[in-house]
Amino acid sequence: MSTSASSPLVNFLRQSYPSAVPSTASEADISHISHAIFPDTAYTDNEKVETSQWLTTSSRLATPDEDEAKHAERLGSLNIHLATRTTLLGSKPSVADVALYFRLAPALKTWTAEERTGEHGYHNIVRFIDFVQNAPLFGLSLKAEDKVEIDVDHVDFVRKPVDHKEEKERKKKEKAAATASILDGNDETSLPVGRSKDQAGKKISKD
Repeated sequence: MSTSASSPLVNFLRQSYPSAVPSTASEADISHISHAIFPDTAYTDNEKVETSQWLTTSSRLATPDEDEAKHAERLGSLNIHLATRTTLLGSKPSVADVALYFRLAPALKTWTAEERTGEHGYHNIVRFIDFVQNAPLFGLSLKAEDKVEIDVDHVDFVRKPVDHKEEKERKKKEKAAATASILDGNDETSLPVGRSKDQAGKKISKD
């Protein structure tokens, strides 16, 4: 017996991709229909596995009774993952992107400006949601009122790009300063009684 009638996600997919999602499809079939939805996209075996994993992750993100700390951790990991990717697979579209949109969009509608683009906000998730709901690549069948309202020009906090060379030099200087501080402290305690650092230096130079 088909469970598609009781699956909002399957119904959402069928609404946007009626020819790719069979009437008998259930959530168990979703991971296998990426190619039917995006016929011009080829997927490697690893990408197929990754798609399945992201479908599982998206279902967990939609679980209302999940531990708050664990939920924040999942969102944080997803936000980092999307920092250098347009889609979950990098640039290729997949059914996992659509599933993640379906499950996260309702929550994103309730996020505050801080949660969206604040210093500790999920900037990349917001960008991803906006891309999926508007990109012709996905072609979602959405009414204007069903979309998440996102002002792409509104950013509460702009992160300064990390200059890896500068960061490396900063850490090097901090380490050198810390080492020098330790050595200076050791010099004071290791000098013989009644002998100053200058006297010690002269003694060493004569030797």
